[in-house]
Amino acid sequence: MNAELEIIEDYIQHGTRRFRVRVKGTKYIINVRAENAEEAINKAKKMAEKLGIRKATQK
Repeated sequence: MNAELEIIEDYIQHGTRRFRVRVKGTKYIINVRAENAEEAINKAKKMAEKLGIRKATQK
């Protein structure tokens, strides 16, 4: 995957830690449940690949 990801929010919902991860250069937001930021980025990467998000678009 060529797209860069960044965590924009870290929060607790119903007792689980969740992260909002943005694909830089796009409006795509991926929400994942994870124990830490590294795990969140890895899960978001896998999800983006499944969705076919290969590369961030230019602004």
